[in-house]
Order: sequence, then structure tokens, then C-alpha cells
Amino acid sequence: MTLRTKTLTAVAALTLSASGFAWAQEATSPAPTEQAAEAQATTEDTAADATEAPAEDSAAPEAAEESAADEAPQADEADAAPDAEAEAEEPAEATEDATAAEETPAAEAEAEAEAPAEEAAEAHADDHGDDAHGDDAHGDDAHGEEGDHGGGHGAVHIEDIDFSFEGPFGKFDQFQLQRGLQVYTEVCSACHGMKFVPIRTLHDEGGPGLPEDQVRAYAASLTEITDAETGEDRTRLPTDHFPAVSGDGMGPDLSLMAKARAGFHGPYGTGLNQLINGIGGPEYIHAILTSYTGEEMEQAGSVFYENTAFPSGYIAMPPPLSDDLVTYEDGTPATVDQMARDLSAFLMWTAEPKMMDRKMVGLVSVLFLIVLGSLLYLTNKRIWAPHKGKKA
Repeated sequence: MTLRTKTLTAVAALTLSASGFAWAQEATSPAPTEQAAEAQATTEDTAADATEAPAEDSAAPEAAEESAADEAPQADEADAAPDAEAEAEEPAEATEDATAAEETPAAEAEAEAEAPAEEAAEAHADDHGDDAHGDDAHGDDAHGEEGDHGGGHGAVHIEDIDFSFEGPFGKFDQFQLQRGLQVYTEVCSACHGMKFVPIRTLHDEGGPGLPEDQVRAYAASLTEITDAETGEDRTRLPTDHFPAVSGDGMGPDLSLMAKARAGFHGPYGTGLNQLINGIGGPEYIHAILTSYTGEEMEQAGSVFYENTAFPSGYIAMPPPLSDDLVTYEDGTPATVDQMARDLSAFLMWTAEPKMMDRKMVGLVSVLFLIVLGSLLYLTNKRIWAPHKGKKA
């Protein structure tokens, strides 16, 4: 083979190698036209140089062959590289699709689980307003003006009841307090305690006025108490207090409940309505006991009962009273309204057992101040009257 034939063969091999490299770049590069043109220009320059000086460099064809042999594997590798990248990208995309497919049902399940809960919460907020929980469910503070209580359920009206102990000269009805004590013992004591009330006060004048032997028998009928000195359980004595009731589902202590609640509110900051009608704690208790509608609502595993006197409209305490639930010893009809009135009066006495003494002391003090003011006026007149109107 002549030198010229070898040169042309090397040029052809170089041209094929450059074309393969251009095709590889064409598969991976967004702009292959310029690269192919540059490769072709390089090939033509090399062929021209080889044609002009074939005798000067006899090793040029061999170098060209080696260069072609070296570039050919590179072109093959370049061709294989895009295929490998494509194969690597395909599993990655398949993995991402599988992950998305796994996450999609879970997200849809969570969305489906949350949607009914949100719809139920919105429906409950629209229909019933705020719920009652904990101690509030057994009778919490009322808010509003002129006997109306603000809340999600709307305004509530508290009936003004003419109790015997109202007014500057009012006093407790002894028989009503005894009936109220019976209602508390047979109905309310299971869930409500009165830990601040001494049992001996049941014998005090102005209260239920029970005889001493009945007070001792009543104390013994209550739950046992642990003696502070011996550490042993014993029956209660008149010197002990009423039991305290606590635990899940139990209501608040009723010792001071009639003073802790307000049924009437005057204009903000003035209390004019309270000056005329009183605070209204007993009226609020009476309204809570008599305002059940019979409707129920279950939420978060708890049952709430509709009560038009409770600020939120629903209360956790079931209706405690029903007609003829107790039998009064004096023959008074045991209607729900009557039992609510008796219990409210009794709780007013437990909250302020010395009301009669306080009113008596207040009346005596006012009379004393009237007499003292009259005497001071007359004394002032007698001492200074001869000196008035005279000029020095």
C-alpha cells in the first residue's frame, strides 16, 4: 500500500471518528450543529496538511491511525453514556412515581378522615355555640345584663323569685331550709360536697334548726372521716364538716355556690339592677335546675344536655330533679319547681349562714347613726345659736 493510500485511509478513519463523536454530542448537547461544523473543519485542515506534505512526516498516518483508534472507544463510551444516564433516570423516575403513589392514598385517607371532623365541628359551632366542660358543666358564671347571659346559645332569662330572705327585713324560712337539706342529702350529695359547712350549724338559730339528737344522727349517717390524731376511720361528729366530693364526673363544691354565681347584672360598672333585685345567685341555681329541655348532644364521647339557662346552651350535668323524686315530711308537693326553690334557699343559707345576724347588726347600726346624727345636730344648734348673727 502506498503512502498516499495510507494517508487517505487515515483521513477516512479520522472522518468517521469525528462523525461518531459528533453524533454522540448530538444526542446529549442541545446545540450539536456548531460542534459538528467544528469537527468537520478540523478534519479538513488535517487532511489538507497531510496532502501538502506526505513525504516529510511518514509517521503521520500511524499517528492518525492511533488517534482514530483512541477516539473510537471514546465515541463508543460517549454513545453509551447517554444510554446509562437514561437508564439511571428511568428507575429514579419510577421510584418517585411509586413513592407518590404510596403517599397519595395516605394523604387522601387523612383528608377523608379530617373532613367529617371539621364539618362536624363547624356544624356544632353553628348550631350550639361553645360547649360546657369540667366544673363549668355543673353551673358556671353567667354573663350579660339585666338577667340576660351572653353565650353561643343566645340570651337567657333568669326568673326573679321572691325568696323569704330577700330585703332588709327578710329571714330564712326554717321549714324551707329543712326541705332543701333533704333534697341535697337525697339527690345532690352523690356528686356535690359542702366541705366548708360544719354539721353543727344545722342546729343554729336562723338555720334549719334541727334538734341536737337529729344533728348527731345526721352526722353519723354521712360517710366516715379519717381522724387526724389516730389516722383511723370513724363516724362523723357534729363538729366535723360535710363531706367533700371529688373525682371524675363530680361537680363543684356547693358550700358557697349561691354567692359565687350571679343571676342579675346591672349596666356595666353600676350594678343598679343588683341594688334592686340582689345578686341573683339563688335565682340562677333555680333556673339551672328547671331549664332542661330534654334534648341531648354527644360530643367527644361525652353527653351534654340542653339547658336554656346555661350560658352555652348545653351542660354536662344530667337533669337532677323530677316530680316526686323526694317525699317531704310536711306534705309539701315535691314538684321540680318546689324542690329547686327549696334547694336554692338552702344553698343560700350555706353560703351565708349568719345573714340574719348581719341584717340585725346593720339595722341597729343605722338606727344608732340616725339617733347620733340628730343629737349632734341639736347640740351644735344649742351651742352656736346664741353666737350666730352677732357682729364683732
